[in-house]
Amino acid sequence: MMTKIIDWFVVFVASAIMVFASVAAKAQETRLKDLVNIRGVRTNQIIGVGLIIGLNKSGDSAKSISTNRLASGLMTKLGSKVTEQEIASGSSAIVLVTAEMPAFSRNGDRIDSRVAILGDAKSLSGGVLVSTPLKGGDGNVYGFASGPVVIGQANGAGTQVQTVAVAPGSVVIEREFAPDIEGDGRITLSLKNPDFTTNNRIVAAVNKHMRGFYAKSVDVHGIDIDIPPHYDGKTVEFISELENVKVVADQKSVVVINERTGTVVMGGDVIVAPVTISHGDLSISVGSGKGGGGKDKGGKTVVNMGGSTVSKLIESMNAMGMKPADLVGVMQAIQAAGALQADLKFM
Repeated sequence: MMTKIIDWFVVFVASAIMVFASVAAKAQETRLKDLVNIRGVRTNQIIGVGLIIGLNKSGDSAKSISTNRLASGLMTKLGSKVTEQEIASGSSAIVLVTAEMPAFSRNGDRIDSRVAILGDAKSLSGGVLVSTPLKGGDGNVYGFASGPVVIGQANGAGTQVQTVAVAPGSVVIEREFAPDIEGDGRITLSLKNPDFTTNNRIVAAVNKHMRGFYAKSVDVHGIDIDIPPHYDGKTVEFISELENVKVVADQKSVVVINERTGTVVMGGDVIVAPVTISHGDLSISVGSGKGGGGKDKGGKTVVNMGGSTVSKLIESMNAMGMKPADLVGVMQAIQAAGALQADLKFM
């Protein structure tokens, strides 16, 4: 009887916290799925050294001993004894092959791989990757990569990077990867953006939804959740239900400024403390009146702002024709004066 009373009390407290949080945050609710990662559910990199053939005189030169050695060894394995000196230069290239193996990959699944030259090849265009074993950090082979490679666009004015390529669907998974996400009857959530308030709200929301005391904070980053008895053996169903629990996420106030364009991105409630800004022939006084303006004795244009948010301040400065460079300087000065109640970041 006492246990039931305690459980109901916990649910009541959690409900009260959630009501208060949703009102105070003034933000939309977000699914838990978009706020956290489940510890253990992650990708793993697999890597190997392979050979790309079929290149039109753009491969490694005769100076690349490792390429000739690898090509010679491959031919020998296939039943043709070819010395390193007999390998034609320019038709092949030694490459590093990498791939991201998703969690819960199954035998026979296909994923993409990425290749990059290790020698002095000029281009991988038109090449084909020979079957290459890919190993994980534990030394085990998790897949084999083979197939044609595709040269991709680089970031720039249409420039192509010829020494890096993608091999779509080239990796066949040979060893399954199934991480253990359920340890001692519980799962652990990791916040994507660690925050004390968000962490506390998640704990309250989960306990309210599950009608009991199942979730508890480990630290600002992690939350342990005991799997309820009625979900024993139903971990997938339990996680699916958790992912759809909605929480009002909290975050620090941040103002982001693009110095080149003068673009400002911020939350609507970022506060500016009462301050007077004097810039050129313009003077702006924040939080000192209900609005309006005029000329002071020195002939400066004076703008009085009753509001105290960054958005209203930016609107006022833009209306006065302030240039992006001036805008950045003013915002830096406001922060230096301790009047900006937010972090200032520049792009």
